[in-house]
Amino acid sequence: MKRFSVLALLFCATLFVQAQKSFDKQKLDSLFTLLEHENKLMGSAAIRFNDKEIYSRQFGTCKLQPNVKAGPSAVYCIGSITKMFTSVMILQLVEEEKLKTSTLLSDFFPSVPNAEKITIDHLLAHRSGIHNFTNDSVYETYFRLPQTHAQILDRISAATPDFEPGTKSAYSNANYVLLGYIIEKATGKDYKTNLELRIVKPLGLNQTFLGAANDPAVDVCMSFKYEDGNLVDETITDMSVPGGAGAVLSTPSDLTVFIKALFSEKLIKKSTLDEMTKVTEQFGYGIFPMNFNDHEGLGHTGGIDGFRSSLTYFPADSLSVALCVNAADFNPNEAMIGLLSIYFGKEYTFPSFESVLLGSELLLSYTGTYSSPDFPLKITVTLDQDKLFAQATGQSAFPLTPFDEKTFRFDAAGITIVFDQNTLTIKQGGIDLKMTKE
Repeated sequence: MKRFSVLALLFCATLFVQAQKSFDKQKLDSLFTLLEHENKLMGSAAIRFNDKEIYSRQFGTCKLQPNVKAGPSAVYCIGSITKMFTSVMILQLVEEEKLKTSTLLSDFFPSVPNAEKITIDHLLAHRSGIHNFTNDSVYETYFRLPQTHAQILDRISAATPDFEPGTKSAYSNANYVLLGYIIEKATGKDYKTNLELRIVKPLGLNQTFLGAANDPAVDVCMSFKYEDGNLVDETITDMSVPGGAGAVLSTPSDLTVFIKALFSEKLIKKSTLDEMTKVTEQFGYGIFPMNFNDHEGLGHTGGIDGFRSSLTYFPADSLSVALCVNAADFNPNEAMIGLLSIYFGKEYTFPSFESVLLGSELLLSYTGTYSSPDFPLKITVTLDQDKLFAQATGQSAFPLTPFDEKTFRFDAAGITIVFDQNTLTIKQGGIDLKMTKE
C-alpha cells in the first residue's frame, strides 16, 4: 500500500506541475502591455513554481538619460521587503546563539526610550512601541542626505514611545533600522557584508545588494511619477536612512529565489521559520499574511520614492510571485490581483482607461465638503480648470478622472468615487464608504 500511495502522489504531483505551467501567459503579457501602453505602470514581474521560474516580464523604462528600457537584469529599490532580509539575518544569529529573541535592546542602544523593556522579539514583530520616525514632518528635511547611524539613532531616541512594549502592534521602520544596526554590532561586520555572506552568495542572487543613493550600477532603475502623461524623476532617498528597514535593491527573479529558499529551510531551520511566520495582530517577523481568495500567502510589500514592490509565497501552491514597479499611475496591488487571477484561472476583466468629458456645470455640482460618522476625515472636492480634485483632511489633493457622469477614479491609489444626490461613495480595496455633503 505504501508503494502504491507514493506512486499515486508522484503522479498527482506531475499533473499539478503541468497544470501550473499551462496558465495563460499571453493574457498576462497583454495586461502588462496595456498598463505600459496607457502610461499606467512600469516595472518587472516574475513567477516561480517550485524551483523553476515560469514567467518573467519587464515593461517600461528603467532610466531616462539615456533612455534605457527595463530588461531581465533591471534592479529596483524594494523598500520594506528589506525587512524580510533583516529578519532572516537576525534569526540566523539567534540560531548561532549570538542573539536571543529575548535579548534586550538596552544591551545595544540604551538611549532608546524603554530600551530596558524592549526585546528583539518586540522589534521583529513591531511590538516595541518605538515611534516611526519616517512619519514625522521633519523627515522631509533630511531623507535625501547621508545620515550616520548616530544621527538616525538620536532621532529615534528623541521620540516619545507610542505605547508600552508588548501591549500592541504598530508598524514602525525604526524597529528594523535598529535591527540592522544590531546585526552589525553582533557580528562586527556591516550590513552589506552580512547580506552578501548570509543570503546573497549562498543563494546566488546576482542582482541583490544594499543600495546607495545615485547608485551608478548600469541596471539600477530610477523611479518616476507621471505628470500630464510625461515621466518626471522622483525624489531619491539616501539609503543610509532606511538601512535594514528599506535599503536593499533586487529584481523580481532574485526575490522569488530568496523567498522560495526561505520556505525550503535553506536559510533558517523549520522551527525558526515557524516562529518567523507566527502572526500576532497581523505581523510575523518581517512577514505578514498576503492571501488571494482561498490561497494563503505570506510575504511583504515595499514602497520608497516612486518604487512599489510586492513579494509573496503561497506554500500550498509552491508558488513565489514578485512585482517591482518604478512608476505608477495605477495601483500596483490591482496589477498583482490581475496577475494572480490569470495565474489561478480566475475570471478577470482588464481595466478600462477610456475617460469621458463632462460639462463644468455638472462637475461644479459635485464640489463641496463630505463627511461620515463612520470616518474620521472629511473629503473636500474642488474644481480647477474643469477637473475635479479630492482631498482628505490633512492630506494632499488628488485628481479625479471621470468614466461616466457619476463615476470617477484615481487609479494610482485604486480609488473610485461615485457621486449621487448630495453624497459620494468611496470604493477602495473592497471597502465602500458613503459620505454626505455638508
